[in-house]
Amino acid sequence: MHRFFPPRNVLYPNENPETSKSNYKRSNFRMKSSSHVISNPSNEDSNQKSNAREVRIRLVFVRIGDIDTLNEKYQADVYFEARWTDTMNVSLLDLTTDQQSQLLYENGIVRPDKFDAKEHWTPQLYIENAIGQIGEQDKWFTIMKKTTEKSESLLPPTANLEICEHRRFKGVFWEKLELNHFPADVQDLTISITTHHRFEDCQLVQDPQLRSSINREAFFDQQEWKLYEHVETELRESKEEYSYENESFGIVPKRHSVLAVTCRAARRPAYYYWNGFCLIFLITICAFCIFSIPPDLPQSRLQITCTLLLTSITFRWVVNRSLPTISYLTTLDKYAIISIIMLVLLCIWHAIIAAFIFLNPDVAVLKGIAHTNVYANIDRYVCIGAILCYIIIHIILLIWLICVPYKQRRKMEYLDREYAAKKCIQSSLSPKSYKSMQSDPNDLVFRRASSIHGPLPIVKSPVRPKKPSESVIVLPNPAAFVPIEEETSESMTKGATTVQLEEQDDVFYDHTNDINYELKSTQVHPVEKL
Repeated sequence: MHRFFPPRNVLYPNENPETSKSNYKRSNFRMKSSSHVISNPSNEDSNQKSNAREVRIRLVFVRIGDIDTLNEKYQADVYFEARWTDTMNVSLLDLTTDQQSQLLYENGIVRPDKFDAKEHWTPQLYIENAIGQIGEQDKWFTIMKKTTEKSESLLPPTANLEICEHRRFKGVFWEKLELNHFPADVQDLTISITTHHRFEDCQLVQDPQLRSSINREAFFDQQEWKLYEHVETELRESKEEYSYENESFGIVPKRHSVLAVTCRAARRPAYYYWNGFCLIFLITICAFCIFSIPPDLPQSRLQITCTLLLTSITFRWVVNRSLPTISYLTTLDKYAIISIIMLVLLCIWHAIIAAFIFLNPDVAVLKGIAHTNVYANIDRYVCIGAILCYIIIHIILLIWLICVPYKQRRKMEYLDREYAAKKCIQSSLSPKSYKSMQSDPNDLVFRRASSIHGPLPIVKSPVRPKKPSESVIVLPNPAAFVPIEEETSESMTKGATTVQLEEQDDVFYDHTNDINYELKSTQVHPVEKL
């Protein structure tokens, strides 16, 4: 798999730029405004990061709405959590007495009614690429006690707490769409979470325990797009060009940590294949039928060819209305332009062959040209050569589509399988399921008949200790005197019957039989009266 999907190489400061030129171009193809990816931080940055407060982020794409290709934006409903640890006095929090005891002694999770950001530290998060908000943003906090070695030395009400900030955000997000491979393109849908704190004070990282995920069922635009399962995260830095660390010098701008969470969607290209490529192909094919007209009739040939040329240009403008104004050509644009160039070359050829025939005095006198004429043979060879060139162009286009655009889709499917495999590994490390927690089949399982579906199981009776046989004589303690009442013959008979049922030691006994249970209970009553 590494041959088809090589790992992404990062350009380090000590690396030769000439050997990594291609990798550098690929990594910088999709540039973010005033930000860069953290690849190999220096020792100074690592020391600053150790002093910074770490905030763990987990984001869930609850719903993906309409993806607007023309305006380069999309709608989404996202939920994210930000977790950080802090040593605080629980009495200073807006908690009730029951919540404080639950937090300190029961290790429970409490939700305060109010968590004042002015009195307590918060990461001050916001979404960088949000351009609009739909409705109100839901925000709440939960607090849980975190047990560590340092927290054991703390005395109540001071404790080491894990604070989690929950947010539910519905809005419109900007995304730079890459349309080079349109309509077989794969787009990144990114949510960039950043903080108002400086890079040296707050670091945003992906939560190692809770994975970011996406809900693919609640996707509105499933007819046009296919949503992939995997979610990737990327740590970046953003710089404020209008503010500096030292205002007197104004050299180093302030840096902020940015965590970009990305899901991917692939466009379903069938609509554009049938309504774009297929129609352009049919319009261009009609141009080869013009060679059936004799070459000494240029007025008919040029009229039909120019009509097809104008039709192809008009159709291309109609298709481009669904795309933004971009400075590069998409796959559909390249195919349409190649077809237009083919029609223009055919128009030029029809004019050239007509000019040669008109300038030739032997042929110009004739009203028609014979099929054995040299100009007719040349026109025939040009027709065959143009058809072969058009076929070769389509073969090259198919090979390019398989090797370049669809290679990206195969890579996304590979990442989906890798994501699912990691998800299965995490689920296997979780607590055992109910089936694994069931008792061993050799153990006894007593069930009521009403809770069992199907035939009643036959369960092996427990092994009971052997009682002394009749040949063994048990001598009572002579010091103990127990008065014995005289029993009638009827009570002795019932008592003997009861003892015979209780001491039954069959190999297999059905403990779930309610009839035996009722019979057993009725025979025990006489003994209890005695």
